[in-house]
Amino acid sequence: MQTSLKKFRNRILAFAASAVLLSSPLIAAELSFSTLLGGSEWEHARDVFVDDSGFVYVVGGTRSSDFPTTSNALQTAHDKSGDKIGSGGYCDVIVSKFAKSGELVWSTLLGGPNYDRAYAVEVDHDGYVYVAGRAGPGFPVTENAFQTTFQGADAGIYGMQNGFVAKINPEGSAIEWASYVGVGVLCRDISIDDQGDVYLPTSYSGKGPLPPASWFESSFQPSPGGGADTGAMKITSDGRRVVWATWLGGSGLEVPNTGIRIDSEKNVFLNLTTESTDMPTTSGAHDRSHNGGKDAYIAKLSPDGSRLLYGTYFGGAGDEYGNSTHNLAIDRQGNAYLVNASDQNDMPVTPGVIQSRLKGERNIVAAKFSPTGALLCCTYLGGSGADGPDGVYTNDDGEVFFTGTTSSADFPTTGDAIQSQKSGQNDAVIVSLNADFSHVNYASFLGGKSYDDGRSCFLDKQGSFYVVGSTNGPGWPSVRPAQKEFAGGGGGKELCYQGGCYAGDIIVSKIRF
Repeated sequence: MQTSLKKFRNRILAFAASAVLLSSPLIAAELSFSTLLGGSEWEHARDVFVDDSGFVYVVGGTRSSDFPTTSNALQTAHDKSGDKIGSGGYCDVIVSKFAKSGELVWSTLLGGPNYDRAYAVEVDHDGYVYVAGRAGPGFPVTENAFQTTFQGADAGIYGMQNGFVAKINPEGSAIEWASYVGVGVLCRDISIDDQGDVYLPTSYSGKGPLPPASWFESSFQPSPGGGADTGAMKITSDGRRVVWATWLGGSGLEVPNTGIRIDSEKNVFLNLTTESTDMPTTSGAHDRSHNGGKDAYIAKLSPDGSRLLYGTYFGGAGDEYGNSTHNLAIDRQGNAYLVNASDQNDMPVTPGVIQSRLKGERNIVAAKFSPTGALLCCTYLGGSGADGPDGVYTNDDGEVFFTGTTSSADFPTTGDAIQSQKSGQNDAVIVSLNADFSHVNYASFLGGKSYDDGRSCFLDKQGSFYVVGSTNGPGWPSVRPAQKEFAGGGGGKELCYQGGCYAGDIIVSKIRF
């Protein structure tokens, strides 16, 4: 989504040690509201969306029996009867709607008897809420949905899993339609167009049955390339039909964490992580060769999924870190913005940017690509510890906004930061860069004494910035909260996703510039 924002005036501060150029906005940022949301076990937020009226929608997962739901919710209690659960236990999707001033409007669970969790949310002009994620057998799919049968696989600690997508009414009281998605174990992102049609990333593990061949007629890549592949599909707004689908992959591994975005012409952009050395690339794009380890990869597909408009690798000799999900933004000119992280000093930085070299264990890397996939600018950003982004947006001026998490006490902040020093083991960060990545417009920590994790973000039409994630203890900054007190969970590393995470309560914050 493209937005306009108050113009920034530069007040350059020189940091000789880090060679990071910082600038400061005319009006200092402030927390408009900041709240916790959770029950006595753990939950975590994975995405946020703000509609044209300023209502805020947050999705994720919970295993708390006392997670706050409202009286009109479509589901208020867990079903713990599942027998397809892995060692991670049960989990249900959460969908919560807040007013622009931070009051909780409605909040609901969504799920079946096994492990279900949301990763992505968008809202159409009529207020219908579209949610995508992962689900086990018994998820409440609806009659006449495009895929009513579970076609997933064993996903280790999560048990049996399949991607899902659901459309919920504006009141949060009923499911309009819900469907499983393909044969992958999860669906980590979603985009919708102005007609309410739905665009989803898909995946294939390399083993087992494939989706119907009819979905892939006239597609760019009708068959998987080998190994584990990713792909994309378009669904009608009523959830009944697959308009088109395509695979996208080489002979190696594509990690099933693909992000998806569409531009004003309904071209489809995918960003993913790959080990394949033979991904499809195009003339004039940034990089046609795999660089080593796990590379980032960006593809631009035609609106009907039949042509690759551009494909490019992006990376260095080692692994590029990042969930891919929510880490791609498209501006109104069709430029693509990618944020991820690297622990290598060989990323393709461009002249005149904020930070030309790796400073710590792992730093954020931000990159901007032209409508044909050429690299326009690239910079590191970070401190001496481990820094990583989750979520990115751009406005009409090409300025970039993202959140993430850092362990670096020396992460660069601007003089008007809400919080200039790190408070806990890890804090969330809020960052805005100018259009050519030559200055930091704004940067701040956001967190308390616990482990705080920024997992997704949104930039609204008025220029307010929203951050969601999780915290594993008390101390999150509280401003006009819907829930002031930390409810429980956390205190350690919860088994809530592969490798664990420090989940406790959900965090939701609105920053006004």
